[in-house]
Amino acid sequence: MPKRKALEVEEEEERYFLNPGSVSHHLYCSICQDVFNDPQRAPCGHSFCRKCITPWLKSNKTCPEDRKPVHLQQIHHDFILENIIGDQMVACPFRRAGCEFVGQLQLLKSHKRACDFNPVNLPSFLKEEDSTLKQTTVSADLEEDSAFIDPDKVPSPVKPSLKMRLFRAGETKKRLLSSMFDKENSAS
Repeated sequence: MPKRKALEVEEEEERYFLNPGSVSHHLYCSICQDVFNDPQRAPCGHSFCRKCITPWLKSNKTCPEDRKPVHLQQIHHDFILENIIGDQMVACPFRRAGCEFVGQLQLLKSHKRACDFNPVNLPSFLKEEDSTLKQTTVSADLEEDSAFIDPDKVPSPVKPSLKMRLFRAGETKKRLLSSMFDKENSAS
């Protein structure tokens, strides 16, 4: 179960808003100063990310904004804020691997599950290539601008490798490619 929670936190952090400047300041959590993730509303009307307000209320019994008394059992999911944020345009977090998906945040979770660039969906012969590509890309990025990567800037998609392009060309080619590399891997 702890692995699942770690994955959920990782998913929460991977949001590339196409135009962060257009996201209203009303859609930001006052605790983490980021766009709400799983927004929860207190009885006083203030909203916070679940991951922010839960630990706060375990050690404090007041709203972080107006200091009115509030208990964890009194907060509820703020579906209106979630819907507004869900309409924001985002890019796939696997963009650096080559994914070109751009769509509403509310569609991102289902896209990531099916994304060909999601490491979970890659066959073993592409996972090995993907890890080599990541090491090379990170080294090239650091050499190129020797500054930290701006988390607010949407990364440009890279051109996928030939293996990946063939893998994405359709089910028939996917099976053929998999069988070809599976034979190669089993012979080694």
